[in-house]
Amino acid sequence: MENFSERRNKIRRVIAKQKLDALLITNPLNLRYLTGFTGGSGSLLIHSDGETILSDPRFTIQIEEECPGIAAVIRPRSESTSKTLAKLLGNPPGKLGIEAETVTIAQRERLFQHLSHWESVPTKSVVEELRQIKDRYELARMRQAIEVTACAFQFVRKRLYPSMSEIDICNELEYQMRLFGAEDRSFPSIIAAGARAALPHAVPSEQTSSGQSHLLLDWGAVVNGYMSDLTRVLIFTPKNKKLRAMYETVLAAQETAIAAIKPGKTCEEIDKIARDIITKAGFGKHFGHGLGHAIGLQVHETPRLAQGDQTVLKAGMVVTVEPGIYLRGWGGIRIEDDVLITKSGCEVLSRHVPKSFEEMCVT
Repeated sequence: MENFSERRNKIRRVIAKQKLDALLITNPLNLRYLTGFTGGSGSLLIHSDGETILSDPRFTIQIEEECPGIAAVIRPRSESTSKTLAKLLGNPPGKLGIEAETVTIAQRERLFQHLSHWESVPTKSVVEELRQIKDRYELARMRQAIEVTACAFQFVRKRLYPSMSEIDICNELEYQMRLFGAEDRSFPSIIAAGARAALPHAVPSEQTSSGQSHLLLDWGAVVNGYMSDLTRVLIFTPKNKKLRAMYETVLAAQETAIAAIKPGKTCEEIDKIARDIITKAGFGKHFGHGLGHAIGLQVHETPRLAQGDQTVLKAGMVVTVEPGIYLRGWGGIRIEDDVLITKSGCEVLSRHVPKSFEEMCVT
């Protein structure tokens, strides 16, 4: 079982360092990370010597099953969260930390309706920073998600036919991920043929791959809450010199950046390595997004491999590496893998998914 109590103890140390009397967790993913609760509606009050889950009667049984050993307060439907909090916190004034990136101004006003003697202290990324470093339980789930993603891709690739639309391919890919064990997709799959691949976030259309030079697929699976995120480009015209040159440029940028990943490097440094290769090839202005992002319980987590992000990479982080070139009216190339930073370098978790130009050719 995951060591949720150790994660909460780490948060307690942060609370003490920030001189807070308590911290209220309202982000559903942070609540899941700290307790195992997957209900999506509730909050967690953490203080120096304990914690309490707050929820409503819909989740009584679920909390008992998923969060054994954690105190829970199930408020009546007629009682506000603010009133329940007031009962738990008591009369002495104190400082209550709230997740500033989750709680809106209106929600804050409602939360403190019965807590006028408490000071609200906005906190930023307290749990998210802890989530950056994946433990062995999380990595096991991410490996499973990647395996599901890979199996679905290989299945669909073998059964592609020219008249299949982007929507057909998308539906089949996401269906196969479910059959291989995914509980959901990480995000709406991006399937783009030919010129439409110039849209980094293309929405699948009725466009078919018939007569097109290539097909871009960006997809991912969720297994036990943890996500994968991969991109591959299938090649239909292997003798197309421009297509090969662009593909090889993107692949070189990706592999060179991955080879440089290790603890101590900054996100911006890794981004620059890939960006310089694409710029030198003459496509710098056609690479308009960051090199990658962290991944875990969310498909986009912090840090980001991007210009301006000075975060230092640490062992246990998992990031995507996904350089791209996009030419309006012609198409786009993006190649993406999920990479674990290790103590001495990195491990490409999706290394078993083919990506060389020859391997991507469909005959």
